[in-house]
Amino acid sequence: MASCSRGLRVWPRVLLYGDSITQRCFTEEGCWGSLFADYLQRKCDVVVRGFSGYTTRWCKLMLPSILDKTVAKDTVAMTIFLGANDSNNEANVRQHVPLEEYRENMKEMVDYALSTGISRDRVILISPPAFNASAWAVECKRRGTVLTKDNTTTGVYARACCELAQEMGTGVVDLYTEMMKAEDFSGFLVDGLHLSHSGSRLLFSQLQPIIDRLTADLPMPIFPFKDDVDLDNLEKSLLS
Repeated sequence: MASCSRGLRVWPRVLLYGDSITQRCFTEEGCWGSLFADYLQRKCDVVVRGFSGYTTRWCKLMLPSILDKTVAKDTVAMTIFLGANDSNNEANVRQHVPLEEYRENMKEMVDYALSTGISRDRVILISPPAFNASAWAVECKRRGTVLTKDNTTTGVYARACCELAQEMGTGVVDLYTEMMKAEDFSGFLVDGLHLSHSGSRLLFSQLQPIIDRLTADLPMPIFPFKDDVDLDNLEKSLLS
């Protein structure tokens, strides 16, 4: 078998960082990550680093274990999608993060990403989605917990996320506002908190123009299409 002297080919990557809405992004309902993996196939890897229940307080500390200059070198876009947990009220001592701390944590994560070499236009902040308290109350009862969130407070955190993105010059998707434009946004959520298939489609549609711009100059495809492979010189077609 012929070997490539350049070693393992590293593909450009889109890095998705966040909480359970990111962790679930390859599931049947919360499929916005898998939609991008399909959309960018043979052009980019879509790498998911989502952590159910986590907040900016935790994710800020973890980010250097996930992103360094080596990873950043091949990262063409990075989403930071946090706030759904932070915006719980003070009764939820495990997850509540005060608004100003949330904002500062998000800023520190952006600053860290920039320090690794990712340009600010390649960092995309995503606001927490709108929240359906009645549906989530049912889920809380099933779990044996109590409801500690409301949609109005979620909107305040979403606005802070978008304002920070504007101040720092990063990309942004205001998912909260896009959802609230609907007459009934509950269909965008599977349980009041996490994205349904239609909610995932909505997020994909908002991110797609940004990702298109950031990946426009990348070669497509990586390795030639089957009809372009030179059968008389496979090594030149496949290893050059």
